[in-house]
Amino acid sequence: MATIRIYKYLMIGADEVVYRYTIPNLESMTVQYNTPISPMPLPEEDADENVLVKIEGNSASIDIDWTLADYEYTTGNSHFQQWSSDNDDSETLDPVTEDSRGKFDPIGLTFRDMDEPTGRSARQIHMFRQFFESKSIDNDYLITVEDDSTGYGAASKPTRWYGSISQMSFSISGMSPIVWKARIQFFVGNVISVFDSDSPESPQSLSAVYKTDDDVTGMALGTRDVIKVRFRDPSSFGATDVNKAIISYRQYGKLEWTNVTYDIATTVANGAVNKLTKVNDSGADHEYYVIYLPPNAEGTKGNDNYGGAANGAANSLTSGGLWDKTAYASASYTLAGEKYEVKVHFRNTSGDGGLSEDTVKMVSP
Repeated sequence: MATIRIYKYLMIGADEVVYRYTIPNLESMTVQYNTPISPMPLPEEDADENVLVKIEGNSASIDIDWTLADYEYTTGNSHFQQWSSDNDDSETLDPVTEDSRGKFDPIGLTFRDMDEPTGRSARQIHMFRQFFESKSIDNDYLITVEDDSTGYGAASKPTRWYGSISQMSFSISGMSPIVWKARIQFFVGNVISVFDSDSPESPQSLSAVYKTDDDVTGMALGTRDVIKVRFRDPSSFGATDVNKAIISYRQYGKLEWTNVTYDIATTVANGAVNKLTKVNDSGADHEYYVIYLPPNAEGTKGNDNYGGAANGAANSLTSGGLWDKTAYASASYTLAGEKYEVKVHFRNTSGDGGLSEDTVKMVSP
């Protein structure tokens, strides 16, 4: 049986808070993807000549129906839980760094039962109104589905949809006066408000190129093959200082993205771990950010990166980090013949910026 959870992110003063609800007694969950197409039949022509016009983007919605039930409230079994950045467990809430972007990544955090006992159905309805209603432009929502014990779909890597709840409804009938039916309607996407500050534009001149060891000067990594990713600053960084560059990639045909995040904030010293600086690449003087994929392991950033030394003066290509072949069981790691998708975006304090994307096939040029 799949485990379905709803998360809500908000700010309370200077603290970040995430509420989590685990759905019991599931009746149905419907995920609907919409691809609007307008038919324009031509006169004097048969159906094969029908002109199909696509002038709108796609959308997705999720409907979940379940039954509320009274349950014995004891510590650790509440359906309503929360996490706060002022907890004493020293956990931090990271931004999302994958293709499905949002303001928060709550997976793996330590959630605690909310203070209010929630064993009664009527009280659960009030909890939804009080804690899960969308009230602010800072609110962000996430639905996850855990349907496997390992790999993609496991508790540590659930299927995710970011967006916002558009409707919550609760009903009871005379035929069943003690059983409440619950339903939410959820739209997938990014919530945009006229009050939002500007976020960065898309990175410019993104390219992803397959490279063998012989193609990369100074790499000296035996038979290690890599993907060289190069990109430039966007045309605008938005209203606030940009602080992160996020690179996501996955093998073509797979679901899960692997992510690497770098600091590019001016407050981080050149040469610091995870500090990405511009370098002189292909004759362009210190205009490009350049990294190599894949990293040591999922979620790691490596000890150094291309241009990580002071002022981007050195490449540090043999010092470990993203291209450390010792992280693999074999000294030989080849990507030849495979295809990968690569996406890059910048983040500032207002949120995620626009995406740039590229697909690379690992064949020698």
